[in-house]
This record gives sequence, structure tokens and C-alpha cells, in this order.
Amino acid sequence: MILADTSVLIDILRGELEASRAEKHGRIATCYLVEAELYKGTRLARQTTMGEKQVGKIVQRTGRLEATLDSARKFAELKQKYTDIEDIDLMIAGICISNESSIVTRDSDFQKIEELDTEII
Repeated sequence: MILADTSVLIDILRGELEASRAEKHGRIATCYLVEAELYKGTRLARQTTMGEKQVGKIVQRTGRLEATLDSARKFAELKQKYTDIEDIDLMIAGICISNESSIVTRDSDFQKIEELDTEII
């Protein structure tokens, strides 16, 4: 599985990116952090009901990478090394690495993480 970052899923939800473009890299997965960012976005956009339905549909169609103690340890290691990258991005990277998964994203910060296989679309 390949984790689809929030930036990719938002563009799919907006109709700005075809899901098949992300899926060509493998079966798409999310994690709780990506899901939380998506739900937060529906609140900020003040489109809670409609937005949550759209997010729910996309989350149901994807796999899910779980956060583990190994993910937490990996985050701590990454934070020591990559102090200029946002914590949430490092947590997502830790989940990917501990699940031996790559990430598909539009956020170039992930490319800075040498331990992570990153596909920018």
C-alpha cells in the first residue's frame, strides 16, 4: 500500500486530481493523522456535513496504515534529524516507514526525508 497524503486526498475530493493518478503507485491507504487533517479541513471550510460525508466516502475506499510504538519511535528519530519539518509530517512519515510503505504527496517536505520513499504528483 501507498499512503496518500492529505494534499493528494484534498485534490481528489475537490476534483482537481483523478484518484487513478495516485492509485498507479499502488493501493491507496490513509492513516489517522491524514484523516484528522481532512476532517479538520471540513470544519475550517464550514462545510462540515457535506465535507464529512465526502471524507467518509474516500476513507472507506482506502486501506489504513496503523500507528504503532515503532511509528512513535521513528517519529522521534526523524524529529532529531529533520528539525525544519512539521511534526505532523514527521509523524506521517514515521507511520509510513514503520509500515514499510511509501507516500504519494504534493508536499515537497516529504522528499527531504531520506528514509521515506516519496512520490510527488
